[in-house]
Amino acid sequence: MIALLGWDARWDAERRAVDADAALAPVRIVAEHRGAYEASDGAATASVELTGRAFHDADDKRALPTVGDWVLVDRWAAAVAGGGAAVIREVLPRRTFLVRKAAGEATAPQPLAANVDVGVVMTSANADLSPARLDRYVGLLRDANIEPVLVLSKVDLVADAEPLLAELQAVAPVPVIAASTVSGSGLDALRALAAGGTAILLGSSGVGKSTLLNLLVGAGQETRPIRDDDRGRHTTTRRELFVTPGGLWIDTPGLRELAQWMERDPEPAFDDIAALAVQCKFRDCRHRDEPGCAVRDAVAADRLASFHKLAAERATASARQAAARRLAETRKAKLKRSPPSED
Repeated sequence: MIALLGWDARWDAERRAVDADAALAPVRIVAEHRGAYEASDGAATASVELTGRAFHDADDKRALPTVGDWVLVDRWAAAVAGGGAAVIREVLPRRTFLVRKAAGEATAPQPLAANVDVGVVMTSANADLSPARLDRYVGLLRDANIEPVLVLSKVDLVADAEPLLAELQAVAPVPVIAASTVSGSGLDALRALAAGGTAILLGSSGVGKSTLLNLLVGAGQETRPIRDDDRGRHTTTRRELFVTPGGLWIDTPGLRELAQWMERDPEPAFDDIAALAVQCKFRDCRHRDEPGCAVRDAVAADRLASFHKLAAERATASARQAAARRLAETRKAKLKRSPPSED
């Protein structure tokens, strides 16, 4: 049954590297809500929890389990029988890891999901469509080595979806799917995305993620009608993994802010610009006013503006993250030097 969750020989090898006697049960995190976790072994679902020490020793949230993680636990049988939560002893190394900067001013990472194969970014055929935001999603996924796919939902709302699809296709050279939960168009193509793997649904509130998930896997997610101002309503409140015979789907709440956790340069989201940049006269061309720039005349002005905006954000974020790391290291060093309290 555990194979339904994506367990394979590679995961088994990872498990035996840290648990040679196979004394701990491998389970996958299927839901997370305010520090509480639910996990499954393919046959049953139960609560799991970290030890206080593991939580305290974590440098930031990336060191904690998230939806999609494989963890090794003890007391699993007792947890399934209703005897409290199983205890997480190990988090197996992640194959992919989707992280954004936490919303607000704080310089902190917020994990979204782990061990995902395909990222399905949904935007609806109404006022939600924003190529600049889609650029961010594609960059977020490519930073995590996750294959991005763009989906134009609610195509039944417009007489002609072709101009909107052309906008999506101009964002990046990734697959684009038109879908309607009313007519059922595009659903077979979407089901195929998770075949044999794990897909995650991303997008703003109200683009139809939960409605689509209901049709794909019968998840029973709550859905709400679109608002009178043509904007969506927030429905999903936590990240959760759903199992189907053809693959696994992770649903996510709508992201009000989408700032990338800047680990690398901005080019993963801009393949077209990266390909043209090798033809620029200068290797350090910024694609602004340098002579011999091969990018400026070949790329649409709004797309180039998006590239520059994300590059500037990454530079600022990298500096803030470096400062935050130094501050955290200083605090950690002070704690280690501090004598134990004498209570």
